[in-house]
Amino acid sequence: MIVIPQGLKYYSRQVENKSIQKFKSELQDKSESQDEVEDNYKPGDEIAIMRVKSVGLETVIVEGTDTKYLKYYACHFEGTAMPGENGNFSVAGHSSYLYNQVFNELHKVKINDKIEIENTKGIFKYNITEIFDTEAENTFVLDQDTSKKEITLVTCTDGGKKRLIIKGEIEE
Repeated sequence: MIVIPQGLKYYSRQVENKSIQKFKSELQDKSESQDEVEDNYKPGDEIAIMRVKSVGLETVIVEGTDTKYLKYYACHFEGTAMPGENGNFSVAGHSSYLYNQVFNELHKVKINDKIEIENTKGIFKYNITEIFDTEAENTFVLDQDTSKKEITLVTCTDGGKKRLIIKGEIEE
C-alpha cells in the first residue's frame, strides 16, 4: 500500500528536478545571448523558477493548470499576470501525499517571508503580506488589480476541502 504513493512521489520529484535543470540551462543560455525575450508560452512550458527559502522550496512553474501539469509542477493560472508585471501572478500547486508535494511546506511561511521568482526577464522578489484559508470555490484570490504587482500561491488544505492562500507584493 505504501509503495505506490512513495513511487509516485519519487517519480514526481524526478520529473520536477529534470524540469528545474532544463529551465536553469535555458536561463543561462538566454542570459548569455542577451536577446530580447517574449512571453509566448504554451501550456506545459516552463516559465520560471520559484524559491521560498524560509521553507526550503525550489520548484519550476509551468504554464497552465491542467491536471496533467498539477501532478508534477507548480502551475501558473493562465490569464493572470506574469512575474514582475502589474496584476496578480497566480500559481497553484499540490500539497498532497499522492503525486507531488511541491507546496507541502507552505503552511510554515510567515508574513514578511520572501518569494523569489526567476524567469528570462530577471529575478522578482515578493514580500508575503497575507496568509489565510478560504473555501475552494472562492476565486476572488485570482482577481487582477493592475495598480499592484502581486503574487498569489494557492494549495489545498483540510483534506482538499479548502485552499491555503499566500499573497505577496513585489519589492521594488
